[in-house]
Amino acid sequence: MFIEVLRQNKKVSILLAVLRVYLGYTWLMAGWGKIAGGQFDASGFLKGALAQAAGDHPAVQGWWVVFLENLAIPHVELFNTLVPWGELLVGIGLLIGCFTKTAVFFGL
Repeated sequence: MFIEVLRQNKKVSILLAVLRVYLGYTWLMAGWGKIAGGQFDASGFLKGALAQAAGDHPAVQGWWVVFLENLAIPHVELFNTLVPWGELLVGIGLLIGCFTKTAVFFGL
């Protein structure tokens, strides 16, 4: 029933299209700002997340710590490339609309 409303109601379709274009523009500009500025560095974020894994009530789960220690931090240069280009491509996918499901998947 809910899916039918999303597909058949014209007002809901317009609202979702506006939301899709807005989110696409936001992702596109975020990615482009990182690519054009050349100042993006994920290492501080990754190390900060790793620091929150300690203590009595860690904010970061153990499986995420393993990912950070073994993949993300040693290969931070790869992530410094993938994040801005991923944001840019997700934004383009949402704006164009022909790859919306794929863009949403990779955006998640």
